[in-house]
Amino acid sequence: MSYFAKVTRRTLLAGQAAVAMIAALPGTVRAGLGGEAATAPQTAPVLSAPRWHNVTAVEMEPLVGERFRLHSKVHGDLVLKLTAVDPVNSGPARPAHLPRRAGLTATFEGPDIAPIVDDGYGTYRVSHRRLGTADLHLIATPRRHGGHTLELVLN
Repeated sequence: MSYFAKVTRRTLLAGQAAVAMIAALPGTVRAGLGGEAATAPQTAPVLSAPRWHNVTAVEMEPLVGERFRLHSKVHGDLVLKLTAVDPVNSGPARPAHLPRRAGLTATFEGPDIAPIVDDGYGTYRVSHRRLGTADLHLIATPRRHGGHTLELVLN
């Protein structure tokens, strides 16, 4: 066996690593490499980061577990944790001119929730590092087994 035909463990591992790196590349980069990768379905490019006025349930779902800051003129700054995001299906009756493509309901909890629950509902300044800041209407909803959560409906 000649030197060039000899397969060592090192060359085998290097070849596997190269194949793994090519497989991990996004479809647009792999398209330039030719072969089957060029026919892979492409996802729509993200034009801008989601903001409060246009965020969807799919875009907000990865934020579950993160902290959001809520500012109340009466109670000051409070910190809440996003615990759930549910899509609101508007169906085909949704006006096409609205900036929001689909509605959502976001549920918040946290130790600072008591003063907001006592208020029942209201408009508060809600901020998050990725979504920015907006004045949003939150309502306190009772839980089945006691306690309350805050719900935000974006429609």
